[in-house]
Amino acid sequence: MAGSYNRDQIRAALAETDPAYSFYLDLESGQVVKVPDTEATPEAEALRNSVMDGYGDRFRYIPGGNPAPSDADVQSWMDAEGL
Repeated sequence: MAGSYNRDQIRAALAETDPAYSFYLDLESGQVVKVPDTEATPEAEALRNSVMDGYGDRFRYIPGGNPAPSDADVQSWMDAEGL
């Protein structure tokens, strides 16, 4: 699946450590979506539902926790996702 993806946003998502958010790459826009996992607003719920409805086809989860992701880490994640 070839596309133009924002590698800087992917790198930033790989570095994230805030457990209140999850990050997903939107394959249609090439942008990373920041999803509030614990926020109890209608907007947050709608975003979570939208991402989960398109998970695997449109959205791909980006695991955080890497304190200093490199270009190679971004490429490894993309390769693992088949991108």
